[in-house]
Amino acid sequence: MSSTSRQINISVRIFKIGFVNLFRNAWLTIAATAVMVVALTIISIAIVLNVTANNAINELARDLKASIYLVDGVSESQRKLLEADVAALDFVERVEYVTQDQARTDLAGDFNNDDDILQALALAGNDVLPASLRITVSDLERMPEIKTFAEQEKYVVFIDSVSLGQTDAQATIDKAATAQTFINTSSIISAIVLTAVSIMIIFNTIRMAIYTRREEIRIMKLIGATPGYIRGPFLVEASLYGVFAGVIANIIVYSLITVLGSEVANQKEFAETYTFFTEPRTMATMLLGSIMLGILIGAVSSMLAMEKHLKLKYW
Repeated sequence: MSSTSRQINISVRIFKIGFVNLFRNAWLTIAATAVMVVALTIISIAIVLNVTANNAINELARDLKASIYLVDGVSESQRKLLEADVAALDFVERVEYVTQDQARTDLAGDFNNDDDILQALALAGNDVLPASLRITVSDLERMPEIKTFAEQEKYVVFIDSVSLGQTDAQATIDKAATAQTFINTSSIISAIVLTAVSIMIIFNTIRMAIYTRREEIRIMKLIGATPGYIRGPFLVEASLYGVFAGVIANIIVYSLITVLGSEVANQKEFAETYTFFTEPRTMATMLLGSIMLGILIGAVSSMLAMEKHLKLKYW
């Protein structure tokens, strides 16, 4: 038998022994896997909620626009100069020129069910609303800089006033950002605690397995089994906890996404998130990430237990 075939045969035996050992202590296996499932589920949900909050904030931010209202009689060249200078600001994404007629149409559309407003607009005529520049920014925190910009002496002669967006929209964005911070913080703390609990449970599971099979391990040492051959089954066993936990956690998370996400998928704040997480590539990445993280937790726990209790000189 060649060295390659021998190595493959040994690897297969190690995996088989590890798989069999997984079911020797069924209750400990269930406990270790269950705690790891909870930890991985929380981590995955935290990722989903974080992406959801980011997309919702970005969508709300697109609707929160600043407006620079122009005085009557501004020339085309003055307006274009101002528009170009505003567009050149590094935090400005888009500048849209809104004529007086368009402003009146937009306002009428916003209050199309309010007869009093519509009658007032009809009586006031077409010149009641000024032309303006509607500005979309990439960084809401820098929106006040637009007011500072508009107060420069070279612009003040043809700028009537500046509006920095709707107060209620800003308040909604601030609440969403606060909720996102809370979700991230609480999820990280919960994941750390549950990961630590998972490590301790798997550590004790492997420790008990080592104790149960101490005679078998002693015989293996006497007949010259390598440290890798002795450690291998324990490492496979703990890693399989992570594989099962990762798959189960991913099923739980995607069940929630399917049930809850489909209810809000038509809302623009959540449509992008739902589309992103239901893409095959994202689903495969989430599954692989859960499994890999589970394997990492299981492997670390197993190595800590073996380092302490197997008493082997080399790895």
